[in-house]
Amino acid sequence: LVEENRRLSEEIASLTKTVADLKAERDELSSRYEALRNSISELERSVNSLTRENSDLRGSLNELRVKVEKAKGVVEKLERAVPVYNQIAGRDKILNILLRDLQLQRFENLTRFRQQLVSYWEGVKSSVAEYDPALTPSVDRVINSVDGVIDYIKWLLAAPGEGASAEEVVSWLQRYPQSFDAYQNNVLRFLDEFMVSVSTQIIALRDVSP
Repeated sequence: LVEENRRLSEEIASLTKTVADLKAERDELSSRYEALRNSISELERSVNSLTRENSDLRGSLNELRVKVEKAKGVVEKLERAVPVYNQIAGRDKILNILLRDLQLQRFENLTRFRQQLVSYWEGVKSSVAEYDPALTPSVDRVINSVDGVIDYIKWLLAAPGEGASAEEVVSWLQRYPQSFDAYQNNVLRFLDEFMVSVSTQIIALRDVSP
């Protein structure tokens, strides 16, 4: 009986140790599982953060691309304004040549001069159409009023001579062609509209610059 009690005690002790070992292993596994779960949660947070950052980066990149495309469009339009500017910079050249010839008494053909003046403004209109078609009606107004220049030249040619009376001079001054003022006003209106358009494009370029 003593021997059986001893064996039973040994078995109980062994069983107790086994249970304790199993509990320790369970606790270790539970701790490792919790650590693994925390690692997975941290990894998920990192993935979500990277996903958001990637999405933000894609959004910023797309926004930058849109701005670059807009800027390119504005620059291309401004480049088309250069020929117009170059042409209008010499807008008085033909008239100055005509007045010089008139002063030297070499003026002969008003019809030919009118054709040259119309041709010049038609060239301006062609360049304007490439830059901003909305401005072409303004050039048309100039073209339609070039006869005012012819009227002005004719008026100058009809100026009284040195021996003219005061009444003749007054009469001549009263015949000053308003059509010439209309031509000049149309030219100035076109120039104003053109410069406003260019200024608008420059402001647009500043606004869309990356």
